[in-house]
Amino acid sequence: KYFLAATFLVAVVSYASYQMRGLITGPQIIVESPANGSSLTVSLVTIRGQAWQVAKLFLNGELLTPDRTGRFESQLLLARGYNIIQLDGADRFGRRVEKKLELVLN
Repeated sequence: KYFLAATFLVAVVSYASYQMRGLITGPQIIVESPANGSSLTVSLVTIRGQAWQVAKLFLNGELLTPDRTGRFESQLLLARGYNIIQLDGADRFGRRVEKKLELVLN
């Protein structure tokens, strides 16, 4: 009887922890392309990635809207030389995440 109750309790706690993982870890941003530190020869670059637990996402200060699965894509024109691209996100609780991408246009 106690074994069954303990097993049920462990199952409930495990499931609740799994469902709350987004609240625990906070917002996350992963940039898939281009790679940080890339040297490019074309000025038009497509920034692709995925964001989790993000209520608002900004690319260089401009609002970016990810799809339902959190994937985002946006095109930017780079200036010659060294460029810094910044992605900022925040969840609904105000926790923030920032990713910087450094690219060089030859």
